Amino acid sequence: MSPIETALVFAGIPLVVIILVVLGVYGKALLHQPNRYRPGRPWNFAPAWYVPHPEALATVQRPQLSGSTTAVGGASGEW
Repeated sequence: MSPIETALVFAGIPLVVIILVVLGVYGKALLHQPNRYRPGRPWNFAPAWYVPHPEALATVQRPQLSGSTTAVGGASGEW
């Protein structure tokens, strides 16, 4: 092989593969910058499903935990 062919095979092809992988990973982010929240900025996004609502928190019924003096724990039951 000539030096040019050697450079293309051992440097050019791996470089093309690396560029394709980088474009596959970061391609969408390079084309479109998402509208992200940054600390210090106002929150002007729609609420997500996991955001608790004060009305729902007021009506939550939490179970009462009952203690027992006979409960033992641990692998050997000696806590």
